Amino acid sequence: MAENSLRDKKKIATRKALAEAAFELAAERGVDGFVVEDIVTKAGYSRRTFANYFSCKEEAIANSLSLDDYLESGDQFEFSPQDHTPLSTIEIFIRRSFTINKLKRLNHLISLSREYPTLRLYVTGALMEMQDFAGRNISEEYGSDYPKEYYHILIGAVFGAILPVLDESFDVNLPEDEEQTEKNNEFNQYMDTVFAHLRKGFS
Repeated sequence: MAENSLRDKKKIATRKALAEAAFELAAERGVDGFVVEDIVTKAGYSRRTFANYFSCKEEAIANSLSLDDYLESGDQFEFSPQDHTPLSTIEIFIRRSFTINKLKRLNHLISLSREYPTLRLYVTGALMEMQDFAGRNISEEYGSDYPKEYYHILIGAVFGAILPVLDESFDVNLPEDEEQTEKNNEFNQYMDTVFAHLRKGFS
């Protein structure tokens, strides 16, 4: 069991290192400015290892913010149904997981996907995975307490409010640095407004 756990951790670390190298190269040179060989050289792995995790550089770039990054180390997506509603649970998840660095990373990925169409499909897929992750955990936690369609509508409403901020089609300034963690940044104020509206319609 311990050996399998160590092997899994190594796989996760390898995948993250390759994805991070791909993202850094994309940020520096643009998606068309490098090849897979540059990724493996930067990350310190072989091209064969890269092929074990990703089909192309675009997939690696899009996975530079993987699902397990949405929860801080040690956190769990588990809250007592007696103490929380699905809406309050997803609010806790969003506020804990969308740190400033992750918001900026998502914003950068979406900007890159607009500039490089070959990346768009993979970034869209990564965003859908994020929504699926949240929706799956919410529905598993609360089960038949709410109608099945309720969870899809709730997740759609929350992420539908966030994505226009990340793709800059809705003008909300993202915080510049980690010092802006209090309520004094526009994104937090915007999320306060979003959840205030949602609480009027989701109980």
